[in-house]
Amino acid sequence: MQFQHGIGEMITALVDAGLRIEFLHGYEFDGFRRFAALQRQDDGTYRLPAGRPRVPMMFSVRASLDGTGQR
Repeated sequence: MQFQHGIGEMITALVDAGLRIEFLHGYEFDGFRRFAALQRQDDGTYRLPAGRPRVPMMFSVRASLDGTGQR
């Protein structure tokens, strides 16, 4: 699924909902070929070709209500 929201907007919404951000990780690959320049890898992910800038294309976030990992 693809969303048209900036990462700052999403993280702010989590914080505004009372959640504590525990981590935010960016990944230089994607699970889908969203751009023609992405090349399929042996593991099934898609990455920009060698020599291209490394940019995060996907991210994961963990947030909790009490900061202990329990939601």
